[in-house]
Amino acid sequence: MPPLRTPTYVITSELRDKQAREAMVERLRLGLGGRLKMIETRLAIAAATALLLGTMATSAWSADLGGNCCADLEERIAELEATTARKGNRKVSLTISGQVSKAVLFWDDGFESNQYVVGNKNDQTNFSFDGEATIAPGWMAGYSLTLRVEDNLSDGVDQGDASADRNFQIWKSHWWIAYEKLGRIAVGRESRVSDTAPETDFSEAGLAGYAGVQDVGGGFLLRRADGAFSGLAWGDLGNHFNGDTTDLIRYDTPELMGFVVSASWGADDIWDAGIRYSGEGGGFKFEAVVAYTEVTDAPSDFADVDQSTVVGSAALLHEPSGLNALIAAGHREFDATVADGDGVLRTPDDVKFVYSKLGWLAQLNGLGPTAFYGEYGWFDNFVTSGLDADGVSSLSFTAVANVCAGAGNACRVTDSELEVWGFGVVQHIEAAEMQVFIGYRHHTADFTLVDNAGAGVAGAGIEDFDTIIAGSKIAF
Repeated sequence: MPPLRTPTYVITSELRDKQAREAMVERLRLGLGGRLKMIETRLAIAAATALLLGTMATSAWSADLGGNCCADLEERIAELEATTARKGNRKVSLTISGQVSKAVLFWDDGFESNQYVVGNKNDQTNFSFDGEATIAPGWMAGYSLTLRVEDNLSDGVDQGDASADRNFQIWKSHWWIAYEKLGRIAVGRESRVSDTAPETDFSEAGLAGYAGVQDVGGGFLLRRADGAFSGLAWGDLGNHFNGDTTDLIRYDTPELMGFVVSASWGADDIWDAGIRYSGEGGGFKFEAVVAYTEVTDAPSDFADVDQSTVVGSAALLHEPSGLNALIAAGHREFDATVADGDGVLRTPDDVKFVYSKLGWLAQLNGLGPTAFYGEYGWFDNFVTSGLDADGVSSLSFTAVANVCAGAGNACRVTDSELEVWGFGVVQHIEAAEMQVFIGYRHHTADFTLVDNAGAGVAGAGIEDFDTIIAGSKIAF
């Protein structure tokens, strides 16, 4: 919003009238919100000037003005009233915030390369409305509404489609009540306890790369060594078990010696519990979190098979040097059987991942911190039992009609492995609440295929996949 520009006015006896001044101040209070103090200061100066010059005022001045000295002031107030956001009452605060996050994604799948303009799913465009009010000493109540913008996101595009969804997503919509001695309870669409559990990070470089490796290029199909596409995308081979948001009831304890314990329960019988610790001393900052999730009513919006997951992360920052490191890991077990590629019911193998990052926060210029990082992720068994015949065939040279027809024909996948490594840099521009970045990643996939006798079968081979994402985020 541009700075307020107050016109010059001719002072008349009308401004000396107390009731007129009070009415004008009230109108300014309603129309200008946070600019009230500046307006009142200017009005006080005008009134003081009026009192000083009042004895020299003549009736001709008023006559020349036609009795309407403040027409231009009223016009300015009307203009500001039409363009100023106001909250509905004076008891509950309103904070509007958000960000715009866009990037260019360069990719190479071994046979084709291109570049797309995308929304950066690592930290996507969104806007939030948050408020709170004091009920009594120690008691607070509030609300949160966050809308995420799905604007051609970096995890939705692929080789054949440069345009993904363009939509709005209700990310959060809940109310909460908190008491400083008992904790906080929230009801509505809110983060599960496992949300952000694998994302503890002091690198200040998450905009370019973080544990959710599927968020950049995850929609691209795996390219076989013969140039054909497989039936799988890179995002199918690994993710970081993040809990995201859903409709739930959540409780968080007050912080005690750096610890906060949390629990949440949502529809379709999904519940989470976790503990977080934050502390600092001796020039170091440390944070760690671990969360447990149980899904017991699958298939549902959360999972196809009943499962339990443990996920967590820990991060360390040496503040004097800016050196930092993190590790995130997760393990998932399944509690039901699924039809495998050969038609046999099997319990999927346990799934696990490990992600690590090393970083350096440096003060190299007057713009703000410069964040350098290197990353490595390993994701195991995300594709095994449950892959159908078409999926198995797409990873081998076996025609679908001949899957499991005999020895040497691929029947099922017994193991999958994804390795991701990369590096990048993020420059913070503090004067504009802005970040500019570039990040590179290399993806490698491997599968173990067997025939109906359990003997190994050679796969078609998968080409490596490379991405470079570069762009910016500006917050408001």
